[in-house]
Amino acid sequence: MKTIIVLDDNAPADLHAIAFATMLARKIQAKIVICHTSKVRKQEREKVRVGTSFSAEQDERIVNKEPDERGLSDCAETDDNPVIEEMVISDFNIPAFVEMVNKDQVYMIIKGLSHKLVKDDFAEKLDAYRVLNRVRCPLMLIPESWPLKDLERLVYIADLRYCRLAVVRYLAELARSIRASLTVAHLSAKGLPSVMEPYAQTLFTAEIGKHIDYDQVFFNNIREPDLIKAVDVMINGMHNDLLVLVNHRFHFEQIIGDHVGHSLPAHITVPLIIFPY
Repeated sequence: MKTIIVLDDNAPADLHAIAFATMLARKIQAKIVICHTSKVRKQEREKVRVGTSFSAEQDERIVNKEPDERGLSDCAETDDNPVIEEMVISDFNIPAFVEMVNKDQVYMIIKGLSHKLVKDDFAEKLDAYRVLNRVRCPLMLIPESWPLKDLERLVYIADLRYCRLAVVRYLAELARSIRASLTVAHLSAKGLPSVMEPYAQTLFTAEIGKHIDYDQVFFNNIREPDLIKAVDVMINGMHNDLLVLVNHRFHFEQIIGDHVGHSLPAHITVPLIIFPY
């Protein structure tokens, strides 16, 4: 069974991520491990009804106590809910966390992020981005403002000449499990010439398409030189609801910046998967 780790800093965005992880785990038959990176403070917090689009005002409220009292963990799988386990990793350093992730062959790490940087004692919490290139699985970031929904359209942004087959295979398997489509969107890397049609389609078929056994994998040769505008079109024009990048490869800095901190750029309004470099 696949394992999804959700990092919980005891922030509202993290509960939103837990709700999405539960939806995803149901579809891909995975268990969830909620890793609390700090001791849970006693405070009120929204509880999102998984699989609904109720507004925050309609949502239930719960009071956070210790992890085993929060009502998040079932520790037993039912027909509707995946297995949910919880552990406190506030005493873990990055090497210890990385060792756990790699040893357990974790499928994915999920973290909720806000578009606003809230001042907090982040030094005491495990930074998901800092572990990314030390683990063997991708990191999915869920914007707190993103309405919970099933993923339908995934897009992997890459220069086709350096597109990673292993990434496409992983994404194709994920897309098949959740009955979604996957598009490989070619954007020429800075300083490299454009790839012209029909050569681009021929190259995609030869290097990628023929190795993928899923008929909902497509190719899109995007000519827009402004990457922020291209991302806007992918999200708001083409209605993709999951973006995929490889850490520090080609377009990453132009779209995300030097690194992912504790908030997402304003133009990233849908979930983002980042694969290790």
